[in-house]
Amino acid sequence: MMLETEVFDIEPDITVVSCAGRFTLGTQLRLTESMINTLIQKGTRKLVLDLTHTELVDSAGLGVLMHLFAELEQLGGLMRVAGANSRVTNLFQITHTNGILTLDPDLMTSVKSLKQPVGPQAQERNTA
Repeated sequence: MMLETEVFDIEPDITVVSCAGRFTLGTQLRLTESMINTLIQKGTRKLVLDLTHTELVDSAGLGVLMHLFAELEQLGGLMRVAGANSRVTNLFQITHTNGILTLDPDLMTSVKSLKQPVGPQAQERNTA
């Protein structure tokens, strides 16, 4: 199945890009990366990539994920990956990117995590 994406906002500051099909080398992957880069340029700082309906991620797809993560991190943003199946999760484990990317079991977990306040005040509350 060819890669299809849908973009929607949750809350005013959380953007979700839901992907279905194969997150693999090709025109659709380049278009998806370009679309997400445009979202980041327009101010998206909390991004969830929902891979619940993604069958497969190849090395090109993994490269796109890592590039997007790095872009957001440099801008002070956050990115989470939601709903990866066992095949995709295995790729993250083999490549040790699961220690870099934040993986959540489902979309709602990702959204809930991004709603949490960040910064020194939040850290103080968490350690109190």
